[in-house]
Amino acid sequence: MSAETRKVLEMLTEGKITASDAERLLDKLAASPESASEPGSAPVSATKKFLRVLIERPLGADVNVRVPLNFVRSGVNLASVLPPKVLEKLQQEGIDPRSFAEHADETLNELNIDMESKSGKRVRVFCE
Repeated sequence: MSAETRKVLEMLTEGKITASDAERLLDKLAASPESASEPGSAPVSATKKFLRVLIERPLGADVNVRVPLNFVRSGVNLASVLPPKVLEKLQQEGIDPRSFAEHADETLNELNIDMESKSGKRVRVFCE
């Protein structure tokens, strides 16, 4: 991970920038020629840039989380930057965000989880 990427992630974790600011900065860093030639920075896919977690409930209270894949691959503990209520809802649905970084490079290209309960609740986890 480059020093610039690490700095962006530190600023996000410290609350100095928003998630959308971090996303924009990480996208710019990924597009720069220096980061493209950086060792160990194999892209997951040229088109997939985000991890998406959607929990849709018939009566509302939906969860919609969109995380830059650069952030997921960085090894940063995703659970440490998610709002507590979002983390709690994900854990209630059996999704542990702490496990995303562990095997990210192996599984992100093929990640596609789509579950639906009898009550109409739908959980989807995928990359876009």
